Amino acid sequence: MNSHTQISNVDHKIDIIDHVNQDHQEELLAIAKTHASNLEIKSAKVEDIFEEGVRIEVDFKMDPKKQMMFVPFEIEGSLEDKILYLAYAGIVKQGQDFSGSGKQFFEVLGKQNITENIIRLTVGSNMALPEYYPGYAYAFVLKGMKKKAIESTHKNDKKHWIKSISDHLFIWLMKNLSKKNREKMLYKTNKNVRLYTLRRSWKSSDTVSFYDRGEIDIYTHGETTGSQWAEQLSIGDVIMSRSETADKHPHLVNGQALMIADETAYPALAGILENWKGQAPPIVILVSAKATDQSYFSGDAFPENSSVHRVVCAENEQGEKVLTILKALEQIDVVWAALESSAAKAIRHYLRNERNVSGKNNHTKAYWNLKPRKPSD
Repeated sequence: MNSHTQISNVDHKIDIIDHVNQDHQEELLAIAKTHASNLEIKSAKVEDIFEEGVRIEVDFKMDPKKQMMFVPFEIEGSLEDKILYLAYAGIVKQGQDFSGSGKQFFEVLGKQNITENIIRLTVGSNMALPEYYPGYAYAFVLKGMKKKAIESTHKNDKKHWIKSISDHLFIWLMKNLSKKNREKMLYKTNKNVRLYTLRRSWKSSDTVSFYDRGEIDIYTHGETTGSQWAEQLSIGDVIMSRSETADKHPHLVNGQALMIADETAYPALAGILENWKGQAPPIVILVSAKATDQSYFSGDAFPENSSVHRVVCAENEQGEKVLTILKALEQIDVVWAALESSAAKAIRHYLRNERNVSGKNNHTKAYWNLKPRKPSD
């Protein structure tokens, strides 16, 4: 166990460990089950990562003692690539469909601009939406369909053997392509997919047995592909998600909670505040490029006695502005934050290294990446 090579960039390693443990339990279980196929596993947690592989703490259903499992990496590349490959390979070996297991269709029932740059889609589905919606996100395929298109899509779903071959081919390519070509393949696989957050869910009537209505709030910024897709949707269009992901917030109950969100994370933050269970009023930092988009939150959106800070500045300055506020705060015990990648990274590392808020108490997420502007000719 001591012969493995330590990762030199400790902050980066801890970022990955926290991300996998907080947001990718399904994939982590698939990795563990693949390497302990004869035993039933209750839960798994990444304990450490080395250059050669990942050490996982496994809790078996029939054994009260937790055990350590070392899973060697199977490809060369970045830490993210190596763990991604283990997850993909594990899911395929378990007979699951990693690229479409969460496929769901929604009909657009309403559409409105609730701020200058945030569009709200009211949607209906004949599949259940989650009752606990805060932070719940769907990976939408960026196209709109009419109702007849659903039938042909369902017919294609019946070709399981073709999909199985496709998944195994994908895994083979992941293992054998160069890092550059692997990145190209992953980009092509996901280039027309965007994660958007469910603002709320409800039943359309008392006779319905599940939550069949929801609101999806989408921040539109510039001429991005996702923004154009949202702008072009019309009432009656059918949209499809290929996967979904839940968010967890039990850590916010105890201690002084800090929450930070930019426009892309407003729906998730609003849902958390709407279902607030914390013992103390939270500290909330709202971040935006334009002041008008902060009207998303009405005066009664915050729990009583909340401390609300508002940051309005260019996107590339937001991380530093938030850090200035954080350095003046006396107490921070637990955190939920979601914003641009570089800002999230700076905030996460400050909270971990300077304020000792780490692991399960520091949920600071990157929701999007700011692309550097090309210099003008």
